[in-house]
Amino acid sequence: MQPTEITERVQQRAGLDSFEEANDTVLAVLEVLAYRDLGEEREAFAAQLPKEYAEVLTGNAPEVKERFDASDMVRRVGKRLDTALDESQTRTHAAFSVLMEAVSDGEVDHLLNVLPDDYKPYATWDA
Repeated sequence: MQPTEITERVQQRAGLDSFEEANDTVLAVLEVLAYRDLGEEREAFAAQLPKEYAEVLTGNAPEVKERFDASDMVRRVGKRLDTALDESQTRTHAAFSVLMEAVSDGEVDHLLNVLPDDYKPYATWDA
């Protein structure tokens, strides 16, 4: 999946007014995931994303990774985007689900296996 398609899907799912807002959302989710301990799955996940998104996930990540649940991910994304919690939840869900669609089913399974169960609802989108 190309970056433009990812961003357009996020824009549609989250009901955002602009392509830029959707792109900012994707970047914020990846920036937050860069701080999350994903173990060896970080590189495998990043390898299946478009290069510019993979670099966000792997490029500026701190050496010591953190462990946090999905609600903390939503809070952190909201802080980056300067949005209210409910809007952050919608935008995070939209972006995370599209990113899961951009990689193989096997990679989705592997990534979700290293994350707490509360991330699973964010990985799919029921239209």
